[in-house]
Amino acid sequence: MLAVLLAWGVRGYGSTSRTIDLSGLFGGHEGCVVLYDQSADSYSRYNPKGCEERYSPCSTFKIANSLIALNTGVSTGPGFFLKWNGVEYPISSWNRDQTMQSAFSNSVVWYYQEIARRIGAERMAEYVHKLNYGNCDTSGGITQFWLESTLRISADEQVDFVRRLWADKLPIGEVAQRMTRGLMVVSRGSDGRVLYGKTGTGGDAKANIARLGWFVGCVEDGNGRVFFATRITGAPDASGAQARRITEAVLTRLQR
Repeated sequence: MLAVLLAWGVRGYGSTSRTIDLSGLFGGHEGCVVLYDQSADSYSRYNPKGCEERYSPCSTFKIANSLIALNTGVSTGPGFFLKWNGVEYPISSWNRDQTMQSAFSNSVVWYYQEIARRIGAERMAEYVHKLNYGNCDTSGGITQFWLESTLRISADEQVDFVRRLWADKLPIGEVAQRMTRGLMVVSRGSDGRVLYGKTGTGGDAKANIARLGWFVGCVEDGNGRVFFATRITGAPDASGAQARRITEAVLTRLQR
């Protein structure tokens, strides 16, 4: 594991690294941001210690879950269809039939739980270890391990993972990696800027309480690529949506 981290510069090894003050963008949230500018081969971090701390990936694990499903043939692509199971969920967009693209974009937990069941516990554990994903602990159960359970990952490791995905350096077929990058498109600007990402939220959806938020991804523009991971906790609305808003404010400040 150490060799992989050093090779990809998770702690800035072989790259320049700086600490930046972004506290004014976080409001009452505790959290961190790590950004890697590929063109400059440089890291920028807010709260570097926090960037090393591992938390549940929540729905950001849908990136890895998609890769594994596509590589194993459990899913055939973005249009892979699953019929709604009829259970009423607190998020209305979940209460309908889904494709992989709609389930990824709307962060539909039941869809990806069914995908995980079809992958199976043994095969899932094998792939999570091959991907070197955080602490690689899938012991929390095939439908729950990434949902505030046993699997943990840091913001630094999230950026490392996304960097490897963009470089086709994961132990996954290139078609699966390309399809997964396509699932991650959030927006495309008329200027050619593309934002890719995945949110994740931990908490109690029924009570509308969010206590952990992630936004992980990449932005491409005329200046190259910046990979990022933002994690927030400890305040009202510590959600993935809020982590995305913070990330976009950071990218605006950095003129990316």
